Amino acid sequence: MSGKTQLRAKVTSRRVRTRAAMAVCGLLLALLAACAAQRPLSDPMVFNRDDAAEVFSAGFEGITSFYLEETDLPSLAVAGLAGLSTLDDSISVTDREELIVVARNGHEVAALSVPDADDVARWSMLMAAAVDSGRQVSDTLREAPPEVLYDAIFKGALRDLDRFSRYTTAAAANRNRAHRRGYSGVGILLFENHGKVYIEEVYEDGPAARSGLQVGDSIVAIDGTTIDGLDAVAVSDLLRGPSGSEVRVTTTSDEIHRTAVVTRAPVIEQTVFSSQKGNTAYFEIRSFNEDTAASLARKIGQAATQAGPSMNGIILDFRNNRGGVLRDAISIADLFIQDGRILLTKGRHPRSVKEFTAHNPDIAVGMPLILLINHSSASASEVVAGALQDSGRAVLIGGRTYGKGTVQMIVRLPNEGELIITWARMYTPSGYPIGPFGVYPTICTDEIEDPSLQHVASTARTAAARARELLRLRRIAQDLDDSIQQALLGRCGDRKPTQGEEDLDLALALRLLGERSLFDRAFEASLIASQWPAKTQ
Repeated sequence: MSGKTQLRAKVTSRRVRTRAAMAVCGLLLALLAACAAQRPLSDPMVFNRDDAAEVFSAGFEGITSFYLEETDLPSLAVAGLAGLSTLDDSISVTDREELIVVARNGHEVAALSVPDADDVARWSMLMAAAVDSGRQVSDTLREAPPEVLYDAIFKGALRDLDRFSRYTTAAAANRNRAHRRGYSGVGILLFENHGKVYIEEVYEDGPAARSGLQVGDSIVAIDGTTIDGLDAVAVSDLLRGPSGSEVRVTTTSDEIHRTAVVTRAPVIEQTVFSSQKGNTAYFEIRSFNEDTAASLARKIGQAATQAGPSMNGIILDFRNNRGGVLRDAISIADLFIQDGRILLTKGRHPRSVKEFTAHNPDIAVGMPLILLINHSSASASEVVAGALQDSGRAVLIGGRTYGKGTVQMIVRLPNEGELIITWARMYTPSGYPIGPFGVYPTICTDEIEDPSLQHVASTARTAAARARELLRLRRIAQDLDDSIQQALLGRCGDRKPTQGEEDLDLALALRLLGERSLFDRAFEASLIASQWPAKTQ
């Protein structure tokens, strides 16, 4: 055709060399992964059509098989290819029923024959061919590493699903796997400030703790080489390495340089932080990984030994906990619930329908238990909160949780990236869905008018009365009209403390545990949750 370069490529019946072997391996949030067993891919920095087809095949097989609702493969593929325009807006992809047309500035450069609507392998080959066609006419696409192309395409494909389904690049996915499962390193958490990298946390009993590295120290060199210009992620990568190997970490504090020789070892990010507050054992749980439940159990045992019979209760602080590994959240609930349901999940795929129940004795033997929650408590932390409230085991204090209410599975791709796909909804033991309203506390601290708690008895009495109605409405929220639902969503937000005001959530929890009659009054209100008739889901 005059004035244009045209490439017509017909997708053949050749299948991708190895389609993704979708094997369910574990849980994130419900940590499941499709573990593909393929040939090694080519250079990850060089685009290869066969490699790209395998990555797309694994990804789209996962989406179409496991997503919460039925999906349309052709629409997903076209939306994914349209994501290339985020890299180069001169590139467009159009669906013309029998053809997928790739164009640059409106001029057609490729017309690809459309395969059957459910043929993942051929659609994946079509997408790889379309990307390659765009690379022939776009310097931006041609120079982009494969990871950048995958990121743009999967973001485009997932855009119209739900906000929790997403793609993570190989580098990000490796960091996420290290957070969930652990890694070989020194056991510290870093942060940046004004171009410097500081130690934010030193994990208990880890290599760094044994070597004397301190929170607040600034790292200036690794193995004698300055880290100037590196961010916290890059420095973290330098600190990781084979177990048993040594790394020299030079830090500075008060302008004094110190070098510690640290022997790397297997570590997993510390998620449970404990302290004794008077006669109360306090545990801040920041996220959930594969060691969280075991860590909490150990620390509860240590606290009980330390405090002895004077211990008056336990506080679990889930505020700002965005979730993590679902099975550890189940295990934490099982630490305190003697028997009964912890969680029900339900989705389109048969394997998504699961009932999780308690099996173990109550580790605290009925000791008073309080959970602190807020609107940033999400996902796995909502599972624990809902289970402990519905089972009549704990009093919840703070603000309503985020209301995420869905479970994601992980599809591990041949390029080591991951697709995180929503595949089930979550229901508390009494049968209500966690999303979108979340879990409401027994005592909403943003509704407390006495922040000094001078009249804590009347505060607890008022809170208990409010809880009866609020928790009843929460359990029938899905059946209420829109105006009542909106009013309910406006209730029980996070308290905005005035300047100098103490942590009211924690202060109230300590007061209740210090005066058993007040705790009992609040606990009686929380029993409404367990006594409310369960719905059939």
